[in-house]
Amino acid sequence: MRTRFPTVVFIVLLFGFGALGVASAGDKGPCKIATKGETPTAKACATGGRDAAWKLMKDMVRQAKDNGQKFTCEGCHKDLDSYELTKNAKADYKKLEAAAAKK
Repeated sequence: MRTRFPTVVFIVLLFGFGALGVASAGDKGPCKIATKGETPTAKACATGGRDAAWKLMKDMVRQAKDNGQKFTCEGCHKDLDSYELTKNAKADYKKLEAAAAKK
C-alpha cells in the first residue's frame, strides 16, 4: 500500500492542477478598452472583466440582428485577441447601442 500512496497523490495533484488550468483558460482577463464611462460595456467590464463584456457585446449584436441591423465583431475590432478598435468603432458602437435597443 505504501508504494501506491505517492502515485495516488501525484495523480490527484496532476488532475487538480489540470482542472485549475482549464478553469482559468476561459477567463479573458481584465478589460483594456472599455475601462471608464457609463456604457453597458464599461459597466460589464467593471463587474465581470472581458468575459462579461464579450457576452454583453454578443448579446447586443444578436439584439441588433433581431431588429434588422447587421453588426459583426470584426466591424469594430481589428483582431479578437487584443480587441484593438478600428477607427470607426466608437461611432459604430453608438449605432449598435441604438439598434440593439429598438423594439
